[in-house]
Amino acid sequence: MVTKILKGIRDFWRLFDAVNKHRATELLEWETRELENIFSILVLGSFVGIQAPPMHLSLELLPDMENELEIMLNRVCTAHEPLSDLFSMLDCC
Repeated sequence: MVTKILKGIRDFWRLFDAVNKHRATELLEWETRELENIFSILVLGSFVGIQAPPMHLSLELLPDMENELEIMLNRVCTAHEPLSDLFSMLDCC
């Protein structure tokens, strides 16, 4: 009887621990995406009307911005075609 109670408490604690780890991981992933967005806006700020950093810093950071530039170019290509924009969200290629 005592072993069943201890096993139940242990299972509950493992479940509680797994849920908290999952929530913490989701929060860190969200924060990372937001920091990447802020970084993109700071580096490519001239496209949205804010002051851009000095040119030599932007050029040094461009290799780190490869994914963001690819997304931006894809959005520009599909800007006038709403149907292709919907299909580009599927990312099947």
